[in-house]
Amino acid sequence: MPIIDEHNRRWWTLIGACSGLFILMLDSTVVALALSSIRADLGAGAEALQWVMNGYLLTIAVLVVTAGRLGDMFGRKRVFLAGMVLFAVGSILSGAAQGPAMLIGGRVLQGVGAAPMLSLSLAIVCNAFPTSEQPRALGIWAAVSAIALAIGPVVGGALIALDWRLIFWVNLPIIAIGWAIMHAAARESTDPGAGTRIDLRGLLALSVGLTAVVLAMVQARAWGAGLTAALAVGGIAALALFARIEQRVRYPIVEFSLFRNGPYFGASAAAFAVVGSYWAVMFFQPQYLQDARGHSALLSGLLILPVTAPMVFVSPFSGRLIGRFGARRLMTAGMVFGTAGLAVLTQVGAGSSYAIVLAGYLLFGIAIGLVYAPMSTAAMAAMPAEKVGIASGVLAMDRIVAGSLALAATGTAFHALHAGGDSFTDSIAGSTWVSVGLCVIGGALTWAFVRDPRQPGPDLAVAGEPPTAALQHHVHHRRFHL
Repeated sequence: MPIIDEHNRRWWTLIGACSGLFILMLDSTVVALALSSIRADLGAGAEALQWVMNGYLLTIAVLVVTAGRLGDMFGRKRVFLAGMVLFAVGSILSGAAQGPAMLIGGRVLQGVGAAPMLSLSLAIVCNAFPTSEQPRALGIWAAVSAIALAIGPVVGGALIALDWRLIFWVNLPIIAIGWAIMHAAARESTDPGAGTRIDLRGLLALSVGLTAVVLAMVQARAWGAGLTAALAVGGIAALALFARIEQRVRYPIVEFSLFRNGPYFGASAAAFAVVGSYWAVMFFQPQYLQDARGHSALLSGLLILPVTAPMVFVSPFSGRLIGRFGARRLMTAGMVFGTAGLAVLTQVGAGSSYAIVLAGYLLFGIAIGLVYAPMSTAAMAAMPAEKVGIASGVLAMDRIVAGSLALAATGTAFHALHAGGDSFTDSIAGSTWVSVGLCVIGGALTWAFVRDPRQPGPDLAVAGEPPTAALQHHVHHRRFHL
């Protein structure tokens, strides 16, 4: 009898795909908690610490859509497995890093591996299950994401208490087991209509543009006004060239006409605001808890749990909440909660009671839970069936770009305030106004543009998945992301 029989193959495939997703969600919290330890051990400066996060995010942002397309062309299982190997090698380099440059290089390689894991995980699950079983499988898939996000601070804090390098070494056994399961269980799949060409010119322009803009913001203090301005102008020019290229190629990385669709634009704005703010919060707040309040990494992980834990409790009910209140009201309420929570964090000082900090964390955590699943539903429900694949890929890219740009902008504000004489804590509080502004704009655009489907209740699947018709169509496109 084979180890994996045909009846159980689909469930083993789900386990393998979820292992990759689990690692990615875990990474989004544990690395941020280790930054104070990395600074002390490797002598990393403030800019280097930002690149530990931004190098990873930028790489995913540039490659996530192209990685999905490579899977469509050459085999989703094959590309996903290659991504797992690259992520493992990046984890080895990061865990063995003897200086900031080696660590940043390892994080960039992790980003190269993360892009296909992020873009193809759900695609492989969709291919493994018949339509009738997909809602259950996707509910499990979404739950794994939420659980990993929630437990990340505790797991990360416990590992960092022993040695910060363990947050990278722990990836290896999980990836090894996941890789073996995927290799044995998953069936290969491609998209016959995907073509055989990659938008290399667009990929190059996007890489240069995003990197230059982020570099200008992160290194502004160190490199001076002249070089910073030159980088910013060059980056903006490269992004303008990217937009022009995308209008002329057959298989664009970003189809800008998607944003003419009001609900999709509104959902993308909400995604940009809340996910961008999340990365900024998760970069600075662990440092505040450890460096300003003197807490250990483990205690800091426990104290920051209110940012991530609400998603676990909200996600299972998101489909019902959308059906009852509509995505527009739910998302707008989430943006209001997020704005309020971040505004509270702007008032936090070194001697502030944790009760005030908790209020800010909890309000922002509730916002993530209320916005994250409905934004996918609102965006996908507004798309015609033939655009679901590219629209979901661009929405995923939007969220990763948001993290990179928001982190860079918040870091720029922090350095400006700190250089102006503000204390470390006051500089963190003051820079949080960048995220407040993002959420105010995101909330206004959400209310103005997001519209609910005409029949929001019956066709919504578990965990805020898109309407059934769009989901069934996506079994052929396989690039939908939460």
